[in-house]
Amino acid sequence: MGLPMLSVDIRAIYENTANLVKVCREAGLDVFGVTKAVGGLPAAARAMLSAGAVGIADSRAANLEKLRKSGIGAPLMLLRSPTIQESSRAAAAADIILVSALPGIVGISRAVEQMGLSREIQLIPVVEMGDRREGIMPELLNDVVEAADKLPGVRIRGLGANFACFAGAVPTQERIKCLEELAGSLEGRYVSGLVLSAGNSSALSLVFEGKWPKLAYPAHLRVGESILLGWDIMTKDPLPGMRQDAFRFYAEVIEVAKKPSLPDGPVGCNAFDEAAKPVDRGCHWRAVAAVGRQDIGAGSLIPLDPGIEILGMTSDHTVLAIDKARSPIKVGTQLEFRLDYGGLLGAMTSPYVGKIIKE
Repeated sequence: MGLPMLSVDIRAIYENTANLVKVCREAGLDVFGVTKAVGGLPAAARAMLSAGAVGIADSRAANLEKLRKSGIGAPLMLLRSPTIQESSRAAAAADIILVSALPGIVGISRAVEQMGLSREIQLIPVVEMGDRREGIMPELLNDVVEAADKLPGVRIRGLGANFACFAGAVPTQERIKCLEELAGSLEGRYVSGLVLSAGNSSALSLVFEGKWPKLAYPAHLRVGESILLGWDIMTKDPLPGMRQDAFRFYAEVIEVAKKPSLPDGPVGCNAFDEAAKPVDRGCHWRAVAAVGRQDIGAGSLIPLDPGIEILGMTSDHTVLAIDKARSPIKVGTQLEFRLDYGGLLGAMTSPYVGKIIKE
């Protein structure tokens, strides 16, 4: 096989999306499928749309361009505010853009004018709701929306919120209702017909538990990780009716040996400036797989064989304890893994990982 390989099961993505769309619609919510973890893979986007997603969202304009060139005509949302230099590219690729600063809004407006676009770009200002990443402080929202309302080529479409990405702020009924109240304070003054982009995969626990509040405005969630991996992103527990097998990662064993578990002599930091904390297992069987940080970034691999334990990873190698492996492991054995979200993101964007798309 050579390169590490990532297998993508498009049918599983379709089934997970269909299940989520059903549950969300019962709560009064639409779903935008998020493709950033799969690099804007058109096959994944088509599966999400076929299963009922109302649009596709991604954080990179390049991915939206890829999706549009593939023939996708559904609404496309850009999740990350473009830099000033990216404004033209973003305006050309996206129908909807999440924004959080007035200078960025001005940049988009100017790009629309300079490009002579015949359509308005829909903007969704993101409100700071406690996660402390991007977002307009609630007390400044009125001024930003008032200024944006006077700009040509753009139109405020609604308000957005983001949770559990930076500080781990959990979405709650109170926070969602606060977003609704902020929308109500704008309704009729500058904008009308607002929608709420009310959160991401982290909000699904409220939906599945029947705790999503009834809202006065149409609302949607932007869902990527829970569709792709089939779990609650806060707990990593499987969501009801969801599949966790949409992605499988394969790497080849390049060494098997019995070695001491502790290093010999003085030690310092490892290749990533971390202080290693090895466990004394005595002399035991280890395998080295041909996969590392260049392949999966800062993410993690989870062996499908519960008897295999990952001891550590460097740029190009992964060291595993295999004493309790269910099947014999030798040089050339292909090991199979699940990935977490970071691992999926890294593998899909790494040029060193082959991709097998199963439609």
